[in-house]
Amino acid sequence: MARAIGVQIGLLAFGAALLTGVAAGNSPVVVLVRALTAMVLGLVVGQVTGAAAQRVLRDHLQRKKTAIDREHAELVRALSAAQSDADPEAPAEAQ
Repeated sequence: MARAIGVQIGLLAFGAALLTGVAAGNSPVVVLVRALTAMVLGLVVGQVTGAAAQRVLRDHLQRKKTAIDREHAELVRALSAAQSDADPEAPAEAQ
C-alpha cells in the first residue's frame, strides 16, 4: 500500500511538473530535470504518507478486532453462566 501511494504521488508530481514547465515555455531539458526532481520528491513524500496511513489503518483494525474479541468472550461467559445456572448438576468439565 505504501509503495503504491508513493508511486502514484510521484507520477502525479511528474505529470504536473511536465505540464507546468511546458506551459511556461521552458526548454525541454529544464522541464525534464524539474519533472524528475518533482517525481523523486513526490515518491519520497508518498512513501512516508503511505507508511503512516498503513500504520493508522493497522492500528484501527487491531482495535476493532480486539473489541469484537472482547464482545465474543463476554457472550461466551454469559452463555456459559446461563447454561450452568440452568443445569447445576452438569459436570464442570462439560462447561
